[in-house]
Amino acid sequence: MIKKYLLIGFALILSVITVSGCSVEKETEKREISGLDELGVITVVSREEGSGTRNVFAESLDFFDDATGLDLTKQDCEIVRSGDEVLKSVSSDESAVGYVSAGTINDSEQQVRRLDVSGGALERNFYLAYSGRLSELETDFLTYIQSAGQEIVGENYETVKKTTTFLSGKPEGSIKIGGSSSMAELIQELADAYSEINPNAVIEIIVTDSTNGLTGAMSGLYDLGMASRDLKDYEKELLESVTIASDEIAVIVNADNPLEEITAEDLKGIYTGEITKWQELNQ
Repeated sequence: MIKKYLLIGFALILSVITVSGCSVEKETEKREISGLDELGVITVVSREEGSGTRNVFAESLDFFDDATGLDLTKQDCEIVRSGDEVLKSVSSDESAVGYVSAGTINDSEQQVRRLDVSGGALERNFYLAYSGRLSELETDFLTYIQSAGQEIVGENYETVKKTTTFLSGKPEGSIKIGGSSSMAELIQELADAYSEINPNAVIEIIVTDSTNGLTGAMSGLYDLGMASRDLKDYEKELLESVTIASDEIAVIVNADNPLEEITAEDLKGIYTGEITKWQELNQ
């Protein structure tokens, strides 16, 4: 009999713990963020098709179709052509959300905040791609980037090589580099620093997007193509590439937005049009 009562008592304790646990879970699910509902309709800011940042963002959140090479970004979002434009758009609209290279927001004076994203890794590499054999100058410049130039890379990005000394042969010539706008500022800094070491070099940088950079390298339009996404299989067959840095994609909102974190699933819902109002994140 005593054993029976002990078993009943134990069962009651378990049921109380279970009910209590469910209550805590439900309260957590219903936790509302004050002021979020007042922001109304979400202004979705996206990069253009061809952008490596957009490509990696969509792939990481699983709304990219490898078969068509297209993603499912909602049609009525605001499309801009650079990370700087994303920063400006989000800074001027308290209801906006966007994504940029994390390296571009370190020194930004725009009124934006970075959100913590749970359930998804938004990481990528920066590449310089080329077709055929490298010239003496191109080889010298790439050697600089992968040695002494990594000190500049490390200021805003993750390095991919150890910083070492660099001794240039100071070859003459010119290099035309085109592609990713996310990489352009970094490459310009590296080019300027290299030119101080080798004044015989003339380096021109054309800012477009990753896809243009890679097709330009294939066609000979550019000596080096900047790509802020992984090369596709057919691109790997036609091009050689060098990894120069690692980067994160930062999800940003206006500084007046009370949201501090978001799940990868909700972020996907916002960019595919399943979630259209900020208040839906409180439900």
